[in-house]
Amino acid sequence: MIDYIVANFASFADAFTHCLVVIYIICVSFLLSVWIKPFVQIRRASSLTAIIYFIFRFIYYLIPVDSDFIRGIAFGIIPVVFLVSWLLDNKRNPVQKLFLSILYYLISWLTYEISVEIGLFERDIMYRFEWYHSDANAIAIEFIIWNLIEYAFAVVILYISVRLIQKAYIRKMEELSWKELLMLLAPFWTILLVKPIMLAYFTLWMDGIANGSINENIPSSIYRLVFCVLSLLSVIIIITLYQRIKEATDDKYARQSLENQIEDIRRHMGQIEDMYEKMRAMRHDMGNHMAVIEGLADKGEKDALSEYIGQWKKNYDESGTLVKTGNPIIDVAISEFAARFKESDIPFEQSFQYPEQLTINPFDLCVVVTNALQNAYEASVNTKTPSVSLTSVVRDQTFIISLRNHTDNKVYINFEEDIPVSSKKEDGHGYGLKNIRTIARKYKGDIEIRQEVEKDGYMFVLNVMFIG
Repeated sequence: MIDYIVANFASFADAFTHCLVVIYIICVSFLLSVWIKPFVQIRRASSLTAIIYFIFRFIYYLIPVDSDFIRGIAFGIIPVVFLVSWLLDNKRNPVQKLFLSILYYLISWLTYEISVEIGLFERDIMYRFEWYHSDANAIAIEFIIWNLIEYAFAVVILYISVRLIQKAYIRKMEELSWKELLMLLAPFWTILLVKPIMLAYFTLWMDGIANGSINENIPSSIYRLVFCVLSLLSVIIIITLYQRIKEATDDKYARQSLENQIEDIRRHMGQIEDMYEKMRAMRHDMGNHMAVIEGLADKGEKDALSEYIGQWKKNYDESGTLVKTGNPIIDVAISEFAARFKESDIPFEQSFQYPEQLTINPFDLCVVVTNALQNAYEASVNTKTPSVSLTSVVRDQTFIISLRNHTDNKVYINFEEDIPVSSKKEDGHGYGLKNIRTIARKYKGDIEIRQEVEKDGYMFVLNVMFIG
């Protein structure tokens, strides 16, 4: 076998190299699918994007690179990946899709170039041995083994780079703004421009060998290798730092959200004090009311008596709350949302009971209930057939709150955090469920989210469990 390869080395090397390149393109296309998958909500978007990417790369590989125009076409893979992944993912988060397309183009080139540069050092080392030049079998074996290693190494470091960046990029479902895109890409523009410069350098060198003006092979360069390695590390470091900044901002908004909720609870307590003051005033005036009622009854003035009793009953109802749960703070909170649901013509049912037998802080429960009802209200405002229900149940030491609201469409879930993706793009939004889960875990519980299919949409179910 080796004798045949040596005897036909030129044709074998050409065919062998072509096969390796095609296999490499297949591997890079597959890794593109792995790269995009955590960032898309439509799962087939990642695989279909990878297929289109392979077709583009394969066709480009078949075109002889003999001009700057053809080399420039290589950058066309960026808009191709962007458009395909964006369109297949229901046109969601276009800025992030563009960033991912540019970033994958960059890291796939850097990882391949690192492998090529190491290969140049390996060649220089092998050329130092006299036996290598005098043994055709050794040359053929080295060619086969090192080419396999070189392409395999490029795929391996690309895979490692993809996983490291995915791990660093924590907030995968968050909308990326144009300002953030420009900030993230600012250090990468120079790296992108280096690729055509290096390609032109290699092409000129090979042309010199072909026309006889250059006798030596392309020399290895520690500077090119270090540049590629440092560039790849800078990509990972920048993404990591960016995400840490976002996490710090997220914590800031989460604290602000909780502070706003604490203010709401204080407002509820003020309303409770007003309610009790009105009730005390009514009890104080009870004797006077009874005297007026008796006087009207003795005089037989039924119409005036009925009007007086009706007005008194109205004042009594207004002094209390619509909802009675066993805790005045939660009574006021749910009553406010009940009024909002009624005003917006959203059917609302509730059978919530405060678990007096368990040691659960009513302020924590109030935060959970108000966050859940706020999310349900916002989801129901633009729903064709809205409905919201709030229930609770106590079993031994376990307290479960269940909120159900109807939605027209399925809610997308952030697979990293296992909570729905917020549709609100403004800063400071989307922390309700996070706060609910934080409080549930404080009591050794957690949240469960389900989406039940119905004839006219979906029923979004949020269950919150506490261990009291």
